[in-house]
Amino acid sequence: MKSLVVFAACLAVLLFSGCFFESYRPVGEFDLTLEKAEKTGRALRMLEFRNDSTAGSRMQSRDASGRVIRDPYNRWALPPEQLVARALNLALRPDSESAVPVPVAGTLEVFEVDSARKEFRLAGSWSLPDDRREFRFDFSVPVEEDSAEAVARAAGVAVGRLADRLALWSRTELGDVR
Repeated sequence: MKSLVVFAACLAVLLFSGCFFESYRPVGEFDLTLEKAEKTGRALRMLEFRNDSTAGSRMQSRDASGRVIRDPYNRWALPPEQLVARALNLALRPDSESAVPVPVAGTLEVFEVDSARKEFRLAGSWSLPDDRREFRFDFSVPVEEDSAEAVARAAGVAVGRLADRLALWSRTELGDVR
């Protein structure tokens, strides 16, 4: 009987040792950085995006079977809907001062890494509040290595491409109206 108790105690110590002796891993927090400011025809004010994706504050990927995997050790500085709007507001600058910025609403449908293709994917749409037209976007950027830093860089490039498209749209569709 005594040997059974000792065996059970040793087994419990072995099973729980991974929990007790694993080294501490701090949670990494990442923001989007865009390379350059984009010139727009009109001043744009990006409203907070509506998040229809499955993405939250934790970085996530989706494998080929559709399973969503959330990274327990890395997260975004803000939820994706706020993160993208903030980065765009910082990146989009009007060619000249216009009287009133044009509010632009958006929706995020995808904000994650496609693990099978090793790409960060950003997809959704934007529109003007009083306009029925919807302008779609879908960008995929290769993730160069298996790290949270590489995911954050790829996400920044994808949002930078969205900034390019919004700037072009503002110059061609909205013009330089004061």
